[in-house]
This record gives sequence, C-alpha cells and structure tokens, in this order.
Amino acid sequence: MKVWFGQIYIEPGVSFPFNHHFQRYLSKEITDLVEPSTKFIKKYGSDFKLGFNVSAKKAIQDIEINGPTVFRKSKDVEYTIFLPFDVITHNAEVPKCALKFLMRGVCSVFESLDIDVAKILEKQDSLIEHICSDPTMFESGS
Repeated sequence: MKVWFGQIYIEPGVSFPFNHHFQRYLSKEITDLVEPSTKFIKKYGSDFKLGFNVSAKKAIQDIEINGPTVFRKSKDVEYTIFLPFDVITHNAEVPKCALKFLMRGVCSVFESLDIDVAKILEKQDSLIEHICSDPTMFESGS
C-alpha cells in the first residue's frame, strides 16, 4: 500500500518547518512498513493510496484527526492530522515533539483501519532521529 504525506496549514503563523524532502522520506519509510488490511481493501480497494495531510492548530491540546476524505477518481483516502501547535512549540525539542504527535496520529488512523503498526512502532524512534538530525528535511533558514 502506498502511503504519502503532505502539509497544509490553515491558521496564519501556525506551521512547522518540515519540507518536501521530509514528506518524501516519511512517505517511503511508512509505505515500506505497512501492508493494507482486509478491512482497508474491502472498504476502498487494493489500489487505493492512504494520505496524511499534516497541519496544526493553536487552540488544541492534543492531536485532532479529520477524515477520511475519499477520492475515488484518484484512488486516495486522505486524513488530516492537526498537531497541537502551542503544546509543541513550548517543548525544548520542537521537531521531535511534533513528529511524536504525528506518529501517534498516523498509528491511530492505521489501527482504525486494522493495519498493523508493530513495524512502525519498532522503527519510530530511529525515523524521528533521522529526520531531526538531517538539515535537508527542514526549510532553509529555519
């Protein structure tokens, strides 16, 4: 199953500095770690992709997940994961904190679709460390 990540921020001044390299890296890594469940295939089909739009809101204290939105023509099932911006930006390690919230949201969506998250949980810390230690994953100047 192909999994992809995008970013769409709707509140002015509320965003994280992750860039397209981050999106591509995480998309590839998560795709390699999951298999579609019987539930997902029955509901959408084996050729559907699963997308995660990363966003953030100031007024929330924990992740908020919206979706799914289903696009039959492009064969996409999309969820938006809103990260708690104020909570994260008050943390000493903003990118790491944001990624931990994001991974929790991603796993929550997978679990709701009966998709096994064991491999993701096993590799989560190394994925987060890799992203946080690679300056190409962030917008320049951030």
